[in-house]
Amino acid sequence: MGVELSGYGFYLGRRAESVRDDLKVRSLFLQAGDSGLVLMSADLIGFSVEFSDGLRRAVARSVHVPVANVLLACTHTHTGPATIPLPGIGEMDESYMGTLPDAMSQAARAAVSDAREASFSIASEAVEPIGFNRRTGTFDGIDPTLNVASFTRTDGKIFLMNYACHAVTLGRAPEVSADWPGAAVRAIEARGHRALLFQGFCGDIDPVTNLNRWGDGSTEDLKLYGEILAGRALKGERHSPPSIDTDIRSLEKRIRVPLAVPARGAIETQAAFFLEKNSGFPKADRFAAEWKKIAHDHYDKIAAAPYIDDVPVQAISVGAMKIIAFPAEVFSAYSLILKKEFPGLFTFGYANGDIGYLPSESAFADPGDYAANCAPMFYTAFPFTPDVPKLLVSTARELLEALQGKMAPPAD
Repeated sequence: MGVELSGYGFYLGRRAESVRDDLKVRSLFLQAGDSGLVLMSADLIGFSVEFSDGLRRAVARSVHVPVANVLLACTHTHTGPATIPLPGIGEMDESYMGTLPDAMSQAARAAVSDAREASFSIASEAVEPIGFNRRTGTFDGIDPTLNVASFTRTDGKIFLMNYACHAVTLGRAPEVSADWPGAAVRAIEARGHRALLFQGFCGDIDPVTNLNRWGDGSTEDLKLYGEILAGRALKGERHSPPSIDTDIRSLEKRIRVPLAVPARGAIETQAAFFLEKNSGFPKADRFAAEWKKIAHDHYDKIAAAPYIDDVPVQAISVGAMKIIAFPAEVFSAYSLILKKEFPGLFTFGYANGDIGYLPSESAFADPGDYAANCAPMFYTAFPFTPDVPKLLVSTARELLEALQGKMAPPAD
């Protein structure tokens, strides 16, 4: 208790006063032949790439698999401790952060020790939307698909679920909760099974509760969302035949994501524009002032190397199941584009780190878009360049085609 929670604005000092439901890290270990794979989902807002790399290395050493065969994602709950360095959005508690490597490794070892033979199936189910497009205030441009992988053992079933919606149902509550992803897992557990959920490409998707009354979600809303997703997951599993192909492959490519660094004189203009757009947020003026100092202090260094380097993009196949994982708050448009080319694709956001929002091309074209222009101020100081969507989609396509044997594995 007392750790600062992450999200929702600037210097709120929102601290954990109670626990509505526990936060967990869940680990799924898969092995086919000599290939082992660890998929982990943590009920936290996200990690930096550097911190995530350290966690992945610790897990890999703990269970003796290659680092490239470890995927670590967050569900992005905003009612959990601050675990990523975002100025003004929540201060990290270093003692809490220090507990995470051992917790992750324990979860992975528990999954390995519990492994036993299972049959495997995958399904995609259209879901009554629990999310809407918060940029447009409509249901246009959302990904309505719940992807499900199920693993049936003699002692029960394990469900891997993948759905896209920001975990912000409860608003600025000063309490700990895994939000709707936790509710979906609990709904599966209540039926005697086990489950883990991976957040999808939800950068512009919010829960419907926020369309009605922002931040007014309740335990009843969480339960409703959980029941909808659990019901669809179970129905999808009933209608999906076992997969014959269970071969495991994992590829990872580290890329350079370019930044649009303005002229130094534009920093004052950007700060003023930020204040105009965010005047309703408490202490937005403090954030703008501190951002200006950071932008000026680091300007020469960023301008000399205008990019984020060593950004991991991971692609995994388990038989016919294909996963693409981005370390970011990815807009739903990326999912819709890639799923046209790769039907049934599982799309994991906040995976192996979080470098900030990856907006769609239409968002980059809007000078007032929050994700494209304001949010980078607390993630990277300056926005990404408008060609980033093409870069990320082409990288994902390259990795997924390599998994299918259509081309050689890409080099970093």
